[in-house]
Amino acid sequence: MTTEKRGHGNRKYLQVLLSPHRGDLFLKHVKEELKTKPSAWIREMIYKYLEENMPKEVYNEASEKDEAEWQQTVQNRLEGRALSKILKTIR
Repeated sequence: MTTEKRGHGNRKYLQVLLSPHRGDLFLKHVKEELKTKPSAWIREMIYKYLEENMPKEVYNEASEKDEAEWQQTVQNRLEGRALSKILKTIR
Protein backbone atom coordinates (compact mmCIF):
# COMPACT_ATOMS: atom_id res chain seq x y z
CA MET A 1 0.00 0.00 0.00
CA THR A 2 1.35 3.40 -0.89
CA THR A 3 0.85 6.66 0.98
CA GLU A 4 0.44 8.78 -2.15
CA LYS A 5 -2.98 10.30 -2.82
CA ARG A 6 -4.88 8.56 -5.61
CA GLY A 7 -8.16 10.41 -6.15
CA HIS A 8 -10.05 9.21 -3.09
CA GLY A 9 -9.54 12.26 -0.92
CA ASN A 10 -8.09 11.29 2.43
CA ARG A 11 -9.29 7.70 2.19
CA LYS A 12 -6.86 4.81 1.90
CA TYR A 13 -7.21 2.78 -1.27
CA LEU A 14 -6.78 -1.00 -1.16
CA GLN A 15 -6.98 -3.40 -4.06
CA VAL A 16 -7.69 -7.09 -3.55
CA LEU A 17 -7.30 -9.65 -6.30
CA LEU A 18 -9.35 -12.83 -5.86
CA SER A 19 -9.27 -16.05 -7.83
CA PRO A 20 -12.11 -16.00 -10.39
CA HIS A 21 -14.42 -18.70 -9.04
CA ARG A 22 -14.07 -17.91 -5.35
CA GLY A 23 -14.26 -14.22 -6.19
CA ASP A 24 -17.54 -14.78 -8.05
CA LEU A 25 -18.83 -16.87 -5.15
CA PHE A 26 -17.97 -14.09 -2.69
CA LEU A 27 -19.51 -11.34 -4.82
CA LYS A 28 -22.71 -13.31 -5.37
CA HIS A 29 -23.06 -14.19 -1.69
CA VAL A 30 -22.50 -10.66 -0.43
CA LYS A 31 -24.84 -9.09 -2.98
CA GLU A 32 -27.65 -11.66 -2.82
CA GLU A 33 -27.53 -13.01 0.73
CA LEU A 34 -26.13 -10.09 2.70
CA LYS A 35 -27.78 -7.44 0.50
CA THR A 36 -24.80 -5.11 0.56
CA LYS A 37 -21.94 -4.02 -1.64
CA PRO A 38 -18.81 -6.15 -1.37
CA SER A 39 -16.55 -3.16 -0.71
CA ALA A 40 -18.86 -1.95 2.09
CA TRP A 41 -18.82 -5.42 3.68
CA ILE A 42 -15.03 -5.64 3.48
CA ARG A 43 -14.68 -2.13 4.96
CA GLU A 44 -16.90 -3.08 7.91
CA MET A 45 -14.94 -6.29 8.49
CA ILE A 46 -11.68 -4.30 8.57
CA TYR A 47 -13.13 -1.80 11.05
CA LYS A 48 -14.48 -4.66 13.19
CA TYR A 49 -11.09 -6.36 13.13
CA LEU A 50 -9.34 -3.16 14.20
CA GLU A 51 -11.86 -2.53 16.95
CA GLU A 52 -11.37 -6.04 18.33
CA ASN A 53 -7.58 -6.19 17.97
CA MET A 54 -6.29 -2.69 18.70
CA PRO A 55 -6.16 -1.03 22.11
CA LYS A 56 -9.53 0.62 22.72
CA GLU A 57 -8.11 4.12 23.13
CA VAL A 58 -6.08 3.84 19.91
CA TYR A 59 -9.08 2.63 17.90
CA ASN A 60 -11.42 5.23 19.43
CA GLU A 61 -8.96 8.03 18.68
CA ALA A 62 -8.69 6.97 15.03
CA SER A 63 -12.49 6.59 14.75
CA GLU A 64 -13.09 10.04 16.26
CA LYS A 65 -10.54 11.61 13.89
CA ASP A 66 -12.24 9.90 10.92
CA GLU A 67 -15.65 11.20 12.03
CA ALA A 68 -14.30 14.74 12.48
CA GLU A 69 -12.75 14.66 8.99
CA TRP A 70 -16.02 13.37 7.52
CA GLN A 71 -18.00 16.15 9.20
CA GLN A 72 -15.53 18.73 7.83
CA THR A 73 -15.90 17.23 4.35
CA VAL A 74 -19.68 17.49 4.56
CA GLN A 75 -19.44 21.08 5.81
CA ASN A 76 -17.07 22.00 2.97
CA ARG A 77 -19.51 20.53 0.42
CA LEU A 78 -22.43 22.45 1.90
CA GLU A 79 -20.46 25.70 1.87
CA GLY A 80 -19.32 25.06 -1.71
CA ARG A 81 -22.88 24.44 -2.90
CA ALA A 82 -24.16 27.53 -1.10
CA LEU A 83 -21.42 29.64 -2.65
CA SER A 84 -22.17 28.18 -6.07
CA LYS A 85 -25.85 29.12 -5.75
CA ILE A 86 -24.96 32.66 -4.71
CA LEU A 87 -22.58 33.04 -7.66
CA LYS A 88 -25.22 31.72 -10.10
CA THR A 89 -27.76 34.31 -8.90
CA ILE A 90 -25.21 37.12 -9.34
CA ARG A 91 -24.47 36.21 -12.97
